[in-house]
Amino acid sequence: MAGPEAVLVLSDNLFFLPRIEAAAENAGMETVQCHSGKALLEAAAGREAPLVLVDLEMDETVWAEALAAINGMTTASRPLVVAYGPHGEPQTLRKARELGSDAVLIKRDFSERLPELLETRGRAAVS
Repeated sequence: MAGPEAVLVLSDNLFFLPRIEAAAENAGMETVQCHSGKALLEAAAGREAPLVLVDLEMDETVWAEALAAINGMTTASRPLVVAYGPHGEPQTLRKARELGSDAVLIKRDFSERLPELLETRGRAAVS
């Protein structure tokens, strides 16, 4: 596949997305914003995308569908999935883990570790 690696981001947070884009650029990655599980699969099919970031502040039906779509991918093509959300919603964080996220972080930790997560393509969150 041609082009830089991509981080796929399921989020509609226009405030936070520029931070992700800047950290991704520093890590040599492009950022592809997606709004559904179908869009994630389409984006993953056309490029090398080793990492998916899932914003759990989106509507639960959207991120649950996206996690199901990612988990339906073959093991060889499946990217690492790091979900992040508010610390005051432990049931949401737990559900994201149960639905197949490789790592789930509270938003504060995600924000602090963002450069490291992108540099390691998510491996820092799962090791």
